[in-house]
Amino acid sequence: MERGSDRNFPWRLAILEALTFALFLLALYYYNNLRPELGLLLLGLTFTVPMAWIILAARTAEYRDSPIRGFVPRLTLWLVFGSVILGVMHWNVDQRITEMEAGFAIIYVVAAYTAKWALDRRPKRPQLTALSGGNLERRRRKLTDGGKDHGRKAKA
Repeated sequence: MERGSDRNFPWRLAILEALTFALFLLALYYYNNLRPELGLLLLGLTFTVPMAWIILAARTAEYRDSPIRGFVPRLTLWLVFGSVILGVMHWNVDQRITEMEAGFAIIYVVAAYTAKWALDRRPKRPQLTALSGGNLERRRRKLTDGGKDHGRKAKA
């Protein structure tokens, strides 16, 4: 088994999943211990990890029409929406948190455009053609005897 192969060892899953989980636990810990600035900063970094995964996945995609293309806008929309909600909730409490969440929303949008840019640089999926090199036309069955169909019963 080759150690460097992506098919044999899913290093993205192993490393990025552990990093996301650890950052999320630290965010909860600091937010519950009355350090909301640090907790929300770690929460924003937690959600930055999937955006980094999307950029890596887009860079290694073989073709433009990868399933990642449809996933990028949806994930970005939800992350930006969450940042806006957190920013609005903390507007009257601490405006630094609102500014921080606005910064994370910008980071998410930039990461999404980077992933889309990486996907746009990939070649289009090849079009399948016949082995002869061209498209084959359907052949019509020739009817003999003036168009009479021998051996078939007429539908009544």
